[in-house]
Amino acid sequence: MKNLKNINQILFFIVIVAALLYFGSNFLIPFVFGIFFATLLTPLSNLIERLWDKRVISSFLGTLVVLVVVGALLFVFVHQIRLFVSDLSAINDEVQTLIKSLQNKITETTSLSLEEQMNIWHSRSEGFVSSLESGLTSFLENTLNTTAGFFLVLVYVFLLLYYRNKIFESILMYVKKKNKEEAKEVLKGISHVVYHYLWGRIKVMSILAVMYYITFLIFDIPYALMLTIFGALVTIIPYLGPFISGVIPILFSFIYLDNVQMALLFSVIIVIEQLIESYVLEPLIIGHEVKMNPLIVIIAIVLGSAIWGLAGMILFVPIFAMIGIISNHTAELRPVGYLFGNSKKSV
Repeated sequence: MKNLKNINQILFFIVIVAALLYFGSNFLIPFVFGIFFATLLTPLSNLIERLWDKRVISSFLGTLVVLVVVGALLFVFVHQIRLFVSDLSAINDEVQTLIKSLQNKITETTSLSLEEQMNIWHSRSEGFVSSLESGLTSFLENTLNTTAGFFLVLVYVFLLLYYRNKIFESILMYVKKKNKEEAKEVLKGISHVVYHYLWGRIKVMSILAVMYYITFLIFDIPYALMLTIFGALVTIIPYLGPFISGVIPILFSFIYLDNVQMALLFSVIIVIEQLIESYVLEPLIIGHEVKMNPLIVIIAIVLGSAIWGLAGMILFVPIFAMIGIISNHTAELRPVGYLFGNSKKSV
């Protein structure tokens, strides 16, 4: 009976947390983004503070870095999306040309006539381009609507950097005096691992972006900047992101390149770059310090998508990583940390 009561309490707690996350998403999403950006910029802010000894200046300059970098990426990406949307009619012509080439090959190998294929492909390609144009327009509008949320993130970044010592000390107030030194080490360890994960992820995405952009230029793929920015950023979503990142450029290659052999060569290079990103860069740069059980990663993505949408797919993986780190340093929660981790050895 006691065990049943404990299980009910745990389930009730999970439901309450899920409800708070869902209904508090408007506040929590920009705030969590602010926490991650502030954690990433804390070393820079500390360096600036040693030079000027002014917390407000170091916090402002750290926030300015986020504004310049993210703002520049957003501006270039939105501009490229606008050009892409305006050129969709030309893209439709390229698609029709590709379809005609495929139709001739299908006619040679099957009994379908050109007229029958034309009716099938023409209707479907028109619907595809129409849906694509509608989806991109909606995406562009949503991107512009998130600008206000981005400025709220900047406010959080500045305030979190400015009050970081006070926040740190307020957390320690909940810890008994005899455990304060250990608690400090745990908090510093968590901050280090989160920083290591975020900065490592940025470096991996940057290297992948350079490889992508060079490849796109060599093969003369249009909208190279748009594909590069999108392809690099989307890889922040584990498993699903790299797949999307590779498929979209490959589709572009079959539309724009002159022959199938070049498109296949391009596809092979993109796949190789994806393998380098997943099996060389990530283990080398990010390492195994923040590796999680693949099952937990998938659960984090699914839950994040259900509760916070796209933002949840991005944020819930590092959030779950933080939960795993905290659990490993808390005696009562070590089974959770063991479950979250990628180690096969028991605690």
